[in-house]
Amino acid sequence: MLNLLETKKINLKDFENIWIVDFLLLLIKNIRSFRQKQDIKNQVEVYGELTQEWKEKMDNSFDFNQFLIPLAKSKIDFNLPETEKKELFYIIDLKPFGILKIRRQKTDLKKELQEKLNYFQAEHERAQNLLSNEKFVKKAPAELVEKEKKKLSYFAEQKKKVLEQLEPKNN
Repeated sequence: MLNLLETKKINLKDFENIWIVDFLLLLIKNIRSFRQKQDIKNQVEVYGELTQEWKEKMDNSFDFNQFLIPLAKSKIDFNLPETEKKELFYIIDLKPFGILKIRRQKTDLKKELQEKLNYFQAEHERAQNLLSNEKFVKKAPAELVEKEKKKLSYFAEQKKKVLEQLEPKNN
């Protein structure tokens, strides 16, 4: 196991390098928080996209992974391969440094889509039941009835979109 006492030291007397400590602490905090919220036990793939200002300051002589692997169970890469740019990622804002991208697992995506589908179905049924109630349609203001019709249409469209993502196309 990596001994943190033997890792490359950061010269804190050099004010130019203090940003590295700030960035490292922000990375660790955000990765740990993400892993806890998503209930992820394994190491996650993390990609950093720095703003131009911070890209210019980074000289690649400091290895962030020497701290991230033991403290956040993650490795960071600042060069996202071109082939992976089209994949789905969770995006975490790391103001003022840039953003953090964490690859989405397919199981996470399916679970999230199923939750959205359940929500859209419930809301669609609610709006449908409300509009099928003759007393509501007669007594409610016209704007409210129209608003519910728009909701019904919206939730039907959203359900359709989620179902398309959940069901693979047969080619």
